[in-house]
Amino acid sequence: MCGIAGIVYHDRERPVAESLVRRMCGAITHRGPDDEGVHVQGAAGLGMRRLSIIDLGGSRQPIYNEDGSKVIVFNGEIYNYQDLRAGLLTRGHTLRTSGDTETVLHLSEELGADCVTPLRGMFAFAIWDASTETLLLARDRFGIKPLYVITAPWGIAFASELKALHAAGLTSRDLDWEALDTFFQLGYIPAPRSPFVDVHKLEPGHTLEWRRNGEATARRYWQFPLEQRPSPPDPEERVREWLDGSVAAHLVSDVPVATFLSGGLDSSAVTASMAVMGNTPHAFTARYQGSGATTADETGLARTLANRYGAELTVVDIRPELLDIFEPIIRALDEPHADDSAVPSWLLSQAVGSRYKVALSGLGGDELFAGYRRHFGLLATEHYARLPAGVRRVASSMSRLVPEPRDGALGVDRLKRFLRTGNGFVPDRFLSLMTRLSNDERLALYTPDLRQRAGITGSAATARFRDVFSAQGSVSGLAAGLFLDYQTFLPDDILALSDRLSMAHSLEVRVPFVDHVLIENVFPLPQRVKIGALWRAKKLLRRSLRPRLPREHMRAPKRGFVGPTAAWLRNELRPILADELSPERQRRLGYFDPAAVQTLLDEHLTGRQNWERMLWALLCFSTWHRLYME
Repeated sequence: MCGIAGIVYHDRERPVAESLVRRMCGAITHRGPDDEGVHVQGAAGLGMRRLSIIDLGGSRQPIYNEDGSKVIVFNGEIYNYQDLRAGLLTRGHTLRTSGDTETVLHLSEELGADCVTPLRGMFAFAIWDASTETLLLARDRFGIKPLYVITAPWGIAFASELKALHAAGLTSRDLDWEALDTFFQLGYIPAPRSPFVDVHKLEPGHTLEWRRNGEATARRYWQFPLEQRPSPPDPEERVREWLDGSVAAHLVSDVPVATFLSGGLDSSAVTASMAVMGNTPHAFTARYQGSGATTADETGLARTLANRYGAELTVVDIRPELLDIFEPIIRALDEPHADDSAVPSWLLSQAVGSRYKVALSGLGGDELFAGYRRHFGLLATEHYARLPAGVRRVASSMSRLVPEPRDGALGVDRLKRFLRTGNGFVPDRFLSLMTRLSNDERLALYTPDLRQRAGITGSAATARFRDVFSAQGSVSGLAAGLFLDYQTFLPDDILALSDRLSMAHSLEVRVPFVDHVLIENVFPLPQRVKIGALWRAKKLLRRSLRPRLPREHMRAPKRGFVGPTAAWLRNELRPILADELSPERQRRLGYFDPAAVQTLLDEHLTGRQNWERMLWALLCFSTWHRLYME
């Protein structure tokens, strides 16, 4: 696990300064506190920071091929590298290390950009070929590992985190307000955009080849398994086998591996699988303190599972005292990001990272086995869309008059979003289930000057969802919602958050549910097998885990890894919220209508409406803007 960065100039006579590459690496030291390596030769410079996990005494990067014509910097882990390495040795390659990075480099000698095809794992890497003056960038199939890119007339630059490009002065920092509008709509910025106009993210499952003549070619190298296949005779047993295979692959390490255990189904499944294979884990779970804590507490379930398998359990107290940690969280996230699981993720990563370098997580189980209400909401919209347009318009209008419950529950909010769905294109309906504010409501937040100056249309998220939905063929039913989550929410929200916050504490988080071998087996299973005729969330996974999990886990409601955000905003976080969103600050920035923001605050604090998702987004943006722009 590492952080990588680099620059290649278009002009071969323009040398890259080693100090510039080291400055980029210095901005991401947290990703790799164990070592630093730099390759600078003429107009090409590559750098990396290393967190040693495999081949601890060797595999120092950058790594070169036999004649020194190719050099690689690599971030991630290749779980099948030992088999790939054996094949390379059989075919006559000379390998100087025992790790996975050199394996990728030699595969590129044989396969070029197709070297990504046999890789099982999470990765982002760069290979500079001096003989052809070509830079190859690649990112894993699901975007577990990040990669930011700038292409400009002067050349190309890349980095694991935006802050490395920022530290090197390579970005103009001109805000991309179409991208930021998607943030206020969704809580994250979907790839390939970033908050800055001149910086883009390499999309998951893509390679990018840049040549000295300035040509840059991006290519998708993996297709999502959309074609439905018949179910095997015993799908529950197959799921256990497939999951165990993925967990076993993700345990490849030369250092101990811990687990995150929320008490929910997914993290419990990973922890149990690890224990069944004889690797009794040390599990870490979060316990909330303060307002609304009882609604988010799953420590009892976590303790029950740990006792069943004899696992050591460490409980980490989550306290909403954000004066010391809120700004570090925003800085670590690198771009505006408003997932309210950031606070528990930060504190849990801090606790685990103080004792371990690697931990397994249950992220991705909801996307594979249908665990979100929006998956069923999309199915329901197929029936709702058949109602007369007039009936749907009245329902949408009436939904705005329904008050929110004082306890901050989001059920009414979800109902409102459902009633606002139309009968349009599938990705449009799915997007409407995730939208924090409708286009009209969101655009009304911006000042007229900003809307005119930045040309905000409010359609960027719609365009992105339509593009990814249409890129790999048609899909319908439950598979449509799962696929859209894999292409948007999974990489750009929860995986991005997990990577930034864990690596801020030099902790590598591995996600066995986000494994292409597992997904190629499970995703094509029929809808009726996954959720049944009565649309039961995660029915297949629950049935598969019955022999392994305590009965309490089968009956427990889904809580998600989030804190009691609505209550925190009304109580513990109220002073921070009032300061960041004050009318004086809004007038100084000139982005948002102070009166509109104040209305959101007043309605939330009085319980008239639950605006926690929008207020959290505004709070995160305001803090990010102060750190990065002011």
